[in-house]
Amino acid sequence: MILKNPIPILVFFFICLSCVSDKKLERIENKPLVVARHWLENYYYKNDYDEAKVYSTQRTADMIDTIKTMIFPEMGKPQIDFQIKKINCQENKQRAECTCLYMDGGEEFEEILVLAKQDGLWLVDMELLNDDDLNDEDIDAMTKEFEESLENLLQK
Repeated sequence: MILKNPIPILVFFFICLSCVSDKKLERIENKPLVVARHWLENYYYKNDYDEAKVYSTQRTADMIDTIKTMIFPEMGKPQIDFQIKKINCQENKQRAECTCLYMDGGEEFEEILVLAKQDGLWLVDMELLNDDDLNDEDIDAMTKEFEESLENLLQK
């Protein structure tokens, strides 16, 4: 059978191909607040780094891959005592900043997630801090917190 006009079939094929490659839109609503919540839940609560990467820019996905290689296999278990308390987002056309307040291990944390709009999708974009943003006290506190977390992990 010879098709007289293959254009409708080709258009349908490319529409279907586009739908398959853009599964991100099917999973969650494409708004900064929803993406930030989903990213936090997968990254911190479920430790499902591959799912968190789906909602990340390439820079953030690369950072997640680096972190995954440094974390022990036991860290793949969900955090039972993780809870998102509040997320507030300020957005413009291409960038959003979401201030996230959550509980982890009975301790309250606040984190700012930066989201960038790429190809119409909001994605978490971990920006590197300028050297001026960190002082010696910040670095010492981060180092101490990391050492305590590592010690707790090794004791388990």
